[in-house]
Amino acid sequence: MKNDTSPFNLTGRTALITGSTQGIGFAMAEALASAGANIVLNGTSSPKSAQPSVDALKTSGREVWYCQSDLSKPGSAHVLFNEAVSCAEHIDILISNASVQKFNSFLDVTEEEMDYQFATNFKSSFILIQCATAAMLKKGWGRIVTIGSVQEENHNPGFAVYGALKAAQTHFMKGLARAYSKNGITFNNIAPGFIDTKRNTDFLGDPENVAKMLAKIPANRVGAPEDCGGAALLLCSNASSYITGTNLFVDGGLRLKPDPHR
Repeated sequence: MKNDTSPFNLTGRTALITGSTQGIGFAMAEALASAGANIVLNGTSSPKSAQPSVDALKTSGREVWYCQSDLSKPGSAHVLFNEAVSCAEHIDILISNASVQKFNSFLDVTEEEMDYQFATNFKSSFILIQCATAAMLKKGWGRIVTIGSVQEENHNPGFAVYGALKAAQTHFMKGLARAYSKNGITFNNIAPGFIDTKRNTDFLGDPENVAKMLAKIPANRVGAPEDCGGAALLLCSNASSYITGTNLFVDGGLRLKPDPHR
């Protein structure tokens, strides 16, 4: 069999990845940069605080920019996309990864919590995808990937708002896939499981928590951000030109029902 990695070559492409100065977002940026893509990093940190991430990514030899934004704020998504285009001239790949997560009992969820999560986790993604799709239609090529969560299927009442919004985002992407895939744009979602990121540091600091979590994961390990990097590279490259409207779980099997015989 011919060993041809050219379908994964992203040379000349530029990717905007939200929430990408650390964790899953940065791992995806590294994967795309390693394949030749230039990267627009994004986060809420100041440019000075984000500089180490920019410098680390520049070692790949690619062009790297940083655009600061708080996507919970009105108008921020439009501003971010326009700033990214101003820096990089064009956006060929959009990965909507930025999100906020509030764990709270369903009966205690406040309207403010709901609005905050909606603005960051769905509204900003919707607007960024609008902007990117309009630009990609003119070029006849594009890759749009949203980052969901295993909570889309786990139905944890403590993540009632978060899980519902992630499920809504995936439903939205499937609709776009039906409407626009004929134009050379693919729309897919990656749903990570339990990943070793800053968000989970406190939880992972307790060995009892880790043991309980591993008992639920068929792969018997906690995921690493890099596990999502490979999935992102696939869905953002020409290798995935016939993959659209899919929800790719990167969860070690966490979403699967427990084996009744164990």
